[in-house]
Amino acid sequence: MDYVRTEVEAGFDDSEQEGSTISESGSCDNSSDRRSFADELGLMELLEGDKAHDLIYRNCKSGLGDQCQILSVLRNGFRNVGSRAKLKTFQIFQEAVHMKHGGDGGGGAKVKYGWCSVAKQELKTILEYGFSEPLRNDGSFGRGLYLSPDNSPLDCLKDSASESEDGMRFLLLCRVLLGKSEIVPHGSTRSCPSSPEFDSGVDDLASPKKYIVWSTHMNTHVLPEFLVCIKAPFNLTRSPKRLRSPWMAFPVLIKALSKFLPPSQILVIQKHYKDQQNRRITRSELIQRVRSITGDKLLVHIIKAFGHKVQH
Repeated sequence: MDYVRTEVEAGFDDSEQEGSTISESGSCDNSSDRRSFADELGLMELLEGDKAHDLIYRNCKSGLGDQCQILSVLRNGFRNVGSRAKLKTFQIFQEAVHMKHGGDGGGGAKVKYGWCSVAKQELKTILEYGFSEPLRNDGSFGRGLYLSPDNSPLDCLKDSASESEDGMRFLLLCRVLLGKSEIVPHGSTRSCPSSPEFDSGVDDLASPKKYIVWSTHMNTHVLPEFLVCIKAPFNLTRSPKRLRSPWMAFPVLIKALSKFLPPSQILVIQKHYKDQQNRRITRSELIQRVRSITGDKLLVHIIKAFGHKVQH
């Protein structure tokens, strides 16, 4: 997903947009404190209306729900020598991996966005010099940096610790050079790819919940691009509540709806589903659009009538 060029809509409650970066006490402070925090880290604060800000904000709200407050979104300005060198290094390796796998026809570099949680005291070092260790993870997929896909910030947030009594958390949204990924089994102790053929690891090839970037690769294949400052409770729930029943996948739901709706409406629903699969709309937007077409009464009836049959 491109956080620079993607078209997005604004429309957030202004009360949720108030406040931005953090003072040393961990509370939201005035604009001069926010600028000082950003300047110290070589970051630029993004405001509502900026395309990248609005897309990241919406993704976070969709993935985190109301249990978290998004305080600010900042972009890496690559202002100092160290950070500019990291940007250049990432670009060089991206081109090398692209050529290694035969260019566009062979799969290319496969660059994705991924989340990793960081402590406040680690931020300056990471942004200027890079990752010196694989941060805080349980080591269950080997020695490396674990990142959550860009649509799963909650999985990353659950691995982080609050920075203060106010529940401050810091999430880096990074470009991740995946190249060709291999499955890494739980309990692995590796710290590098199993062969030169592979560039990264995942827990699942079809639907990864973790990107594993080996310790040998984490300063060439990961580029921190955005910082999101969040207030979160100490005990995060597993996921925000959604209307969609967990018992039915969307393709199954669409098939069931085809028994009740005309083909023209099914085609519209299929288009919305394809847009969500291609990350042009969020899952919550997909649900709202399906609800507007079907009506809640029909949707609830289908989920109750067909959902448990699918499960069994």
